[in-house]
Amino acid sequence: MTHKIFTRFAVRFCALALFAQTSACSAELPPDAPTLRDARKFLISHTDAGCDDTDNAHLIKDDRIIVASRSGNVATIIYDLHCEYSATRTRVFLLWRTFSSYRLMHFAKPVYELRWADDIGSELAEKPSAIGYEVVTRLSNGKINSNSLEITSDERWGASEDSGEKGSWRFLHNTDRYALSSFEVEPYSLRGLGPDKADRLKGKRFMLFPSEK
Repeated sequence: MTHKIFTRFAVRFCALALFAQTSACSAELPPDAPTLRDARKFLISHTDAGCDDTDNAHLIKDDRIIVASRSGNVATIIYDLHCEYSATRTRVFLLWRTFSSYRLMHFAKPVYELRWADDIGSELAEKPSAIGYEVVTRLSNGKINSNSLEITSDERWGASEDSGEKGSWRFLHNTDRYALSSFEVEPYSLRGLGPDKADRLKGKRFMLFPSEK
C-alpha cells in the first residue's frame, strides 16, 4: 500500500514541468525518452507544423517536457515547444509514447464570422456563433497546465490588443488527444468612428463553445 502511494506521488510530482537544462525529475523519464533537442529537430522537419527553423534562444529556453503518465518504463510525454511561424510566435505540442513515435497535437477551433451593422465596424449586426470547426496545430500564447494537462490559448488582435480569442482544451487520457472545452471571442475594436457604440463591446465576450443558450 505504501509503495502504491509513493508511486502515485512520484507520477504527480513528475507531471510538473521538466525544464531543458536542470530537471529534478529527469531520472524519472524512461531511458529511451527523446530529449528536447530531439523533439525540436522533429518539429522543424514536420511540414504539417510549419514552424520556422529560427534560433530564438530566449524563447526556446521555455520549451518543456511534461510527463503525462508513467508506469515502469512505459510513459506518455508531452513536449511544449516554441514555434515561430511567419514572425508570429506560437506554441505547438508533441506527444510521445513508449513504443510509438511523435504525434503532433491537433486542436479544434470554432469557425465564425463577425458581421457588422455598418462599414466602419462600430456595432455588431448579430451575435457571433460557430458555423463549423477547423483543426490547428499552432496556438498563440499556448500554455499547458502541468498538473491537469489542460492547454489554453489567448490570441490578441491589433496594436492595442483589446480584442481576440481565448480557448481551452482538455486532455483525453484514453485516446491521448485533446478535446475543445471552451472558446470565446472578444470582438471589441477601435476601428469604429462611433466610439459610444464601439465602447458597448469593450470587455464583451461571446462564448462560441459551448454555445450560448
